[in-house]
Amino acid sequence: MRGGLYNVLLACALLFAGARQARSAEPSATGAPDAAELRRQAERCRNLLRRTVFDFYMPGCLDLVNGGYWEDWKDGRFVPRGEKFLTLQARQLWFFSTMASENIERAKCLEAAWLGYGFLQRAFRDARNGGYISKVTDAGEPVDRRKHAYHNSFVTYALVAYHQASRDRGVLREAQELFRVWDRRAHDGRNGGYAEFFYQDWRPVTDPNEARYVGAIGTKTYNTHLHLLESFAALGRVWSDVTLKSRLEELVRINVGTVQHPDHRCNIDGWQPNWRMVDEPGNLKASYGHDVECIWLTLDAVRTLGQPEALYRGWAESLGAYSLEHGYDAEHGGFFYTGPLGAKADETKKEWWVQSEALVGMLDLYRLTGEVRYYRAFRETLDFIERHQIASNGGWWATRTAEGGAHANESRTSMWQGAYHNGRALLYSAKILSNLKPTTN
Repeated sequence: MRGGLYNVLLACALLFAGARQARSAEPSATGAPDAAELRRQAERCRNLLRRTVFDFYMPGCLDLVNGGYWEDWKDGRFVPRGEKFLTLQARQLWFFSTMASENIERAKCLEAAWLGYGFLQRAFRDARNGGYISKVTDAGEPVDRRKHAYHNSFVTYALVAYHQASRDRGVLREAQELFRVWDRRAHDGRNGGYAEFFYQDWRPVTDPNEARYVGAIGTKTYNTHLHLLESFAALGRVWSDVTLKSRLEELVRINVGTVQHPDHRCNIDGWQPNWRMVDEPGNLKASYGHDVECIWLTLDAVRTLGQPEALYRGWAESLGAYSLEHGYDAEHGGFFYTGPLGAKADETKKEWWVQSEALVGMLDLYRLTGEVRYYRAFRETLDFIERHQIASNGGWWATRTAEGGAHANESRTSMWQGAYHNGRALLYSAKILSNLKPTTN
């Protein structure tokens, strides 16, 4: 009995000492992080990138028989799902291409990227009509021939990354052609923005009862236009084109102003083609993950356009402040999923992609403003991720409870979850941290 009590007391003492040591490494409530803290967190992000993302997907997700990437995980390994989804395939191609450009096992990553690029071109590309279809079998036979702007935006993003890694000018030409076909077929010259959903021959999908992917059929969505902004900015950094620049400027205006709720400092997802808000309860909610993602993706696009970031500081702080006020978990760290307008979050689960985008969003706000509260939100979110979101035997849990416990969704990979959100967040966070100058108090 005495031995058991001694062991309990010893464990408590060690736990207290560890917690005190962890607190001593954090910035003070009023002070900014010093140079040692910034270096420590940058190295932490690089280590987590390698251990929890890169090593989880490489080489396990590679389909060495058919090409492309496995999307499901079962019994400790990646397995075929029967289908391959354009968004996930493009995101994985982006990840391996980016890792190659970062010289992280470059030769292996180029081979992995080539595997995905070849499958994308063979199985998804519509050589006759242009654009890329949505789903194929594992072997590459068409399953869903419809085309969505959201999915195709990630193809643009991936092609740019693969071009940068491989230096293949032909890949860049394919990205340019994809931009041209979507701009010709889908751009709304009257209202701005893009129609989103089409059949293979570019007839718009209008039946609301059809299976859908992003947003209600017949609407424009914040989500899609945010990712068009992302891919157009990436393309704009490797291709100087007047039309592309004009569309990127338009997408900045949409993400900064058009999709914001008129009475609240948050963005709304669903809009009619003329940008009238979809007035339904399910749409009148804040998505904290998209809003913190929107901050840094818009600032990235602004830099690509050569505009001063200072012009957007007030907007960025306003959007970030709303998510911090209503969607941030000050007790456990991390951001909740969604909530009603002007009120605290009511869907308090912690999604892997929300926490990932919060890392970059909060760090970019700290870089822009020097306000320590943004750095603290970054640190506390990263702490939550390492304690709870990362699975001990590989990968990230898709969903955790607010406290970090197990959730009904126990997946670690799916047709929506690959190495894109978390891999990019850890890579970009390390870069921002490495370039930050400590503030002298």
